[in-house]
Amino acid sequence: MPITMNCPNGHQLTASESNAGKTGKCPVCKAPVSIPAPNQTEISDSAIMNILGTAEPQNRSRIGTVIAPPKPAAAPRAAKSTSSSATLPHIKLCPSCEREIDMGYHICPHCHTYITGLNDF
Repeated sequence: MPITMNCPNGHQLTASESNAGKTGKCPVCKAPVSIPAPNQTEISDSAIMNILGTAEPQNRSRIGTVIAPPKPAAAPRAAKSTSSSATLPHIKLCPSCEREIDMGYHICPHCHTYITGLNDF
């Protein structure tokens, strides 16, 4: 069965299995092309999610925490000192399905999108 690949310039090429692991030249642009072994195939996102399993949050104590919507700004109060103990939100929005998920998740449990960092949201 022939091996199908692309050269670095995007030309689609085929090679016989006997040339697997060797390097050749693209007949169109003469760029060097590494011929992969026939068992090297791309893995689908679903297959990766099956390997990884279900996502677990890093901090289980925050699961189920509901954050109230912000209250409207009130008139400033005079002569009263307040400490700035702002709490960080415990939820974020998935960039793909836009559902709320716990901050500890790196993979959305709803649509299985990998979330790269906490500062993205």
